[in-house]
Amino acid sequence: MIQESEFYDLGLIKTKTGDRYGAVQLFSCAITANPERVDAYYQRGLVLYDLGDRQGAIADYNQALKIDPQAFDLYIARSMVLLSSDITAAQADISQALAINPQSAIAHQLLGLVYKQQNQIEKAIAAYKKAASLFLEMRDENNCRRCIASYQQLEALLPPSMVDVLANVQQKINQGDYTNALIDLNWLLQIEPQNAKAFCLRGLTLGKLGDSQGAVKDLNQALFLEPQNPEVKISRGKIRSEIGDSQGAITDFNELLRKHPRNGEIYISRAKAYLKLKDYRAAIEDFSRSLALAEYPQIYSDRAEARYDFGDLQGAIDDYQKAANIWFTQSVTERYRHAIDRVNLWQSELEKQTKEQKRQQANVAAAVDLMQMPSIELQQRLLALVGGNMAIAQRLIDIAKQDHPNMPEVWYWQKVVFDLEIDRQ
Repeated sequence: MIQESEFYDLGLIKTKTGDRYGAVQLFSCAITANPERVDAYYQRGLVLYDLGDRQGAIADYNQALKIDPQAFDLYIARSMVLLSSDITAAQADISQALAINPQSAIAHQLLGLVYKQQNQIEKAIAAYKKAASLFLEMRDENNCRRCIASYQQLEALLPPSMVDVLANVQQKINQGDYTNALIDLNWLLQIEPQNAKAFCLRGLTLGKLGDSQGAVKDLNQALFLEPQNPEVKISRGKIRSEIGDSQGAITDFNELLRKHPRNGEIYISRAKAYLKLKDYRAAIEDFSRSLALAEYPQIYSDRAEARYDFGDLQGAIDDYQKAANIWFTQSVTERYRHAIDRVNLWQSELEKQTKEQKRQQANVAAAVDLMQMPSIELQQRLLALVGGNMAIAQRLIDIAKQDHPNMPEVWYWQKVVFDLEIDRQ
C-alpha cells in the first residue's frame, strides 16, 4: 500500500516534470492519507496557482495555516496570490511573515512591491533597498540586482528636490553643518509634512544644536507617522543616544527587541548606547548576540574596542584578528591594515602587562619567602639551646623536614626549639 510520503514524493516529481494535474492528484492523496500534512497543502497550493486556480491555492494555504500558523512560507505564498486582488490582505500576510523572520529578503522585496502599488514611493524604495542588502548577504546576485533596479526606477519618480535635499542634508550633518541642515529640513517639511525620515534627521540636527526638547518632539512625530516601521524607531533610538539620552535609546531598543529578537542591527545600536554609559559588559554581550545572528568584521572590530575598554586585552586582540581575517578575504585593504596595527599594538601591550604581572608575582613570592624565614631572635634561641653549634642546629632542622615535609621554613625552627625546650624541662 502506498504511504502518504510516497504520494508526496511522487507529487514533487510530477511537479518537476511539468505534469501539474498529476501532481495535484498525488498531493491530494497525501492530504487524504494525512489531513494534517502542511507541506502537501503548500505544494498543492503552488501547483494550483500555476494552473490559474487562485481560489484553490488560497484555500490550501488557509487550511495549512490553521494547522501551522507560524509557517513563514505559507504567508509568503498566499501574499503572492493576493497581490493582484487584495493588496491589503497581501500586505498583512507579508507583515506576518516579517514578524516571523525580520531578515527575509523575499518578504522585504514583496513589501516593496506592495508599497509601489500603493504609490508609497519612499517606503517602496526603503523596502527594496533592505531586500537588496539581504540578497547580497545571501550571495544571491540576480535577486539583488532586481531589487536595485526596482528602487532605482522608483527613485527616478521622486521629485528631484526630495532626493537632493535628503542627500544634501545628510552630508551637511556628517560635516557638522547643522545650521544649514536645519534650514533645509524646515523647508522640506513644509513641502512634505508626512516625511518621517525628515523628522528623524531634524531631530538629530536639533539635538546637535542643543535643543533636546525639540529633538525628542521630532523623533516622536516620526514614530507617530510610521508606528509600525521598526527602522523609524531604530533611528529614534540611535539619535536619542547621539544627543545624550542613552538610557532612553536603550528603552527604545528593548521594546524593539521584544518584537524583533533576531534583528542584529538593534543589538548593535543598543550596544553602542551601552558604550556611552560605559557599561562595557552589556555592550560586549549585545555585540556577541549580533555576531551570533551574522558575522560581520565591523562588529568584531566594535566588540574588540569594547573589550579593550573593559580590560579584556586578549579578547580584544582575538576580535581584531577575526575582523582582519575577514577583511583580508574581502580585499578591504585599509581596514585590514588598521586591524593588524591594532593587533600588533595591543599584543605588545599585553606582553608588557604579562611581564609586569610576572615581576609582581615574583616580588610577592619573595616577600612570602621572607615572611617564612625564621627571625634573628628565633635563630639565636636555637643556637643557645645547642651551645652555639650551627652544624647541630642544621642537622636538627633537616631531621624535622624529613619527618614533616612541605611546612614553612620558620615552622621547622619553631618545632626544633619547642622540642629542645620541652626535653630540658
